[in-house]
Amino acid sequence: MSSGSTIQRDDGGWRLPIEHRCVGRCVIDHAFALEFYDGADSMVVRIECDFTIIERGLAHRFTPSEPRGLGPAVALFGQVVSSAWALVDGTLAVTFEDGRVMSVAPDTGYEAWEFFGPGGMRAVCAPGGTVSVWQPKYPGP
Repeated sequence: MSSGSTIQRDDGGWRLPIEHRCVGRCVIDHAFALEFYDGADSMVVRIECDFTIIERGLAHRFTPSEPRGLGPAVALFGQVVSSAWALVDGTLAVTFEDGRVMSVAPDTGYEAWEFFGPGGMRAVCAPGGTVSVWQPKYPGP
């Protein structure tokens, strides 16, 4: 894991370290997840509440608990992320190089989304929009 693979804080929120990474797998269970691989390191964005993908000016809304409607979201497979932010209000915003934008708003009763990375790196949107961040743990000398 490179030392540049951390969640970076900014006035507007937190930059997630999946920029320039390709979606290597889409996973559907009671949630919708995007998995990213870079050598031995993997990172996951897991969405458990409604989300939106904007494509060519049209907004498409998805509900992870309704897996039959998630088919078009699987088209993110193979796409490369140009930016990924957890905003201070709890919104997750992921922009892809092809122009699509995925957005997950916070939920009042549930964790809307989670991000997992190597070394214990994690960001979670708690109910109501509070974002908690854990940085990776590096092994000692």
